[in-house]
Amino acid sequence: MGLVEDLLANKYLITPPAYYLLADYYKEAFTLAELIKFAKSRGTFVIDSTIANDFLHEKGMFSSPLEAPPEKTAVEPGPFEDVKSLETPSPAKNPPEPASPVEMSGQNAVSSESVTETPVLESQSQTSISTGEPSEMAIESTSSPELKPGKSTFPEGKSFVSTGTPGVKGDVEVSTGVREAAQNPPEDGSGEVLPVESGESGDVLVADASEPVTDDSSDASADSLPNGDYSNGYSNGNGYADSEEYYEENGEVKPKIVYGDYGVPIAYVEEEVPEGEKSYSTYSDLVITPREGFHYRAKEIPDDWEMVFDVKNVKFEAPKVKNAASKEGEIIIKAYIDYFKSRLKKMRRILRENPELGSVIDIGKLGYIGRDEEVTIIGLINSKRETSKGYMFEVEDSTGIIKVFINRNNEESKKFFQIMPDSVIGFRGRYSGRNIFFANKIFLPDVPKYKREKPPLEEKVYAVLLSDIHVGSNKFCEKAFEKFLEWLNGEVNNRKEEELVSRIKYMILDGDVVDGVGIYPGQYNELAIPDIFDQYEALYNLLRNVPDHITMFIGPGNHDAARTALPQPGFYEEYARPLFKLKNAVMISNPAVVRLHGRDFLIFHGRGIEDVVNFIPNRSHHRPAEASVDLLKLRHLAPTFGEKVPIAPDPEDTLVIESVPDLFQTGHVHVMEYKIYNGVFVINAGTWQAQTEFQKMVNIVPTPARVPIIDVETARLRAVVSFDRFCEGV
Repeated sequence: MGLVEDLLANKYLITPPAYYLLADYYKEAFTLAELIKFAKSRGTFVIDSTIANDFLHEKGMFSSPLEAPPEKTAVEPGPFEDVKSLETPSPAKNPPEPASPVEMSGQNAVSSESVTETPVLESQSQTSISTGEPSEMAIESTSSPELKPGKSTFPEGKSFVSTGTPGVKGDVEVSTGVREAAQNPPEDGSGEVLPVESGESGDVLVADASEPVTDDSSDASADSLPNGDYSNGYSNGNGYADSEEYYEENGEVKPKIVYGDYGVPIAYVEEEVPEGEKSYSTYSDLVITPREGFHYRAKEIPDDWEMVFDVKNVKFEAPKVKNAASKEGEIIIKAYIDYFKSRLKKMRRILRENPELGSVIDIGKLGYIGRDEEVTIIGLINSKRETSKGYMFEVEDSTGIIKVFINRNNEESKKFFQIMPDSVIGFRGRYSGRNIFFANKIFLPDVPKYKREKPPLEEKVYAVLLSDIHVGSNKFCEKAFEKFLEWLNGEVNNRKEEELVSRIKYMILDGDVVDGVGIYPGQYNELAIPDIFDQYEALYNLLRNVPDHITMFIGPGNHDAARTALPQPGFYEEYARPLFKLKNAVMISNPAVVRLHGRDFLIFHGRGIEDVVNFIPNRSHHRPAEASVDLLKLRHLAPTFGEKVPIAPDPEDTLVIESVPDLFQTGHVHVMEYKIYNGVFVINAGTWQAQTEFQKMVNIVPTPARVPIIDVETARLRAVVSFDRFCEGV
């Protein structure tokens, strides 16, 4: 056992800084008994950095007592990599063991990736724009992750969700720009637009006044995490907290824990805020008005938006149980059974749209067909594993369970690595008669390669995509966001920017709009606004400066005051009440589908990316667009049940991507990246939070204060405007 486990077994605690001082010497230079005896002599059961330094000095390892380093406000993941993340209770999998004090809300390590740069003309501008269109991409995987068996219960039900119109092509060429020097910078020094140019490939380039142009479509700085472990840098990870996260009751030390939806422990109780007058600003005095004489063409364009899908509009039927004496657990189990039945029914409908599928038969009826007859089965993937000769799946539908084998020499076997547990897949082949199905073809639900073209719009109209603003964090890019608001109000640098701003009619905010409170241990020390009510008040005071003709769609994320489990119906109004006062804002769920001028935008905060990275080889959090493409291939926003992403026991699976969107927007991982896959524009909108102290320790490198502008007609990227020059810590 390690130092932490040995101390816990003896009812002693240790802080992360103290651990890193002592871990290398444990069992070599000192014993557990010596350390406990020393701590007992100091009258404490918490070994902090001061105790550790004094102990090492007494043992003669330091020449003089060291000054205790400041306590870290977040937990480093290194020594705790083996602690498993907490799971949502599942009727189909083994329930998680009761969490120990060290298993609540930590963080995981991240590494950055290099950025390919291209020279650009010199300029003193402080905002920048580039235009173009990213090229198509292809993904191949080469290795297999270790997977756990799936469950044996699953699905039926109806869905009101729609995420687009199948078979529609929205590819419209974006005209290439000509590089030209920016002229006449404003006297206030707010910046100017860098020259913009679109290459023949259509890749969109992000330009900065003081740095070479960065090609985000090929290589974006990002969050990569060892062991496939990630929780957006913050919540629901693994780690330890210092003594302030515990309390003593009847002589027994207990962790301060709060419980989320369905009794899942999610975080430490919020630290107590010292009483007294507020020493922070909520931007109540920030007033930005449109520039006099600025012409907004978007005001003259009629509104044309529709909520195609919102979780709040889905009416669930309560599960029916045997009698009134049934236990609550039985109701939840019945809800999850209905949930998987619903998933199977919806996915079968999607798969049967594939003309190559052929005749489909239930697993329970395979015994009635001849061994030479080739048929197709569709089912949930309970488990998968690699064998010496190929790959074996356990597949289940509502009539039975069967093992499916495909030879590794078959070209189709490469799809093995793209399949996540609990996804619904089709297999074509022959039944052996011994409960083994030999497949020669694998069908993913996937997105059709071709879409029907949609009619062009009379005039160009643009939408702004934002995510992970994190108002309330002391790393919130406050000045950059204010500059962005001024830009929306007409404080532009040249005609190119003026054309962009004048046609912006929509803004989509994709979750984590505030930093929250009590999301991870020690968060209070990283908050500029330590009150959740004041955080939403501050966000309201900022967003009220968005011009009235711009309609905002605002949805929740895992840091917001909303249901923890997916799907999230929306914000808790008692906390986010100020947002509901915004006259030009529409509160949406996570996920949601908004139809803008006939183009469907699928908006999802992006927690499903965590499980993709965990199960699919060669995926990482610093390339979120690739992970989002994997979700599109499986036509589900969170395919795997009971892992990192909590899923609510709703009797209907509303996370199925039933219809193909024109644009798929995510956030969560703080890195802006975009791809095109089978006509769907996939983009992660980045963040407005600079690198936090914890992120520095684990090498998380976000890409903050970049604003993607979307041409609604083509559902493609029109430009990226960068305000990161005004973001401290970038």
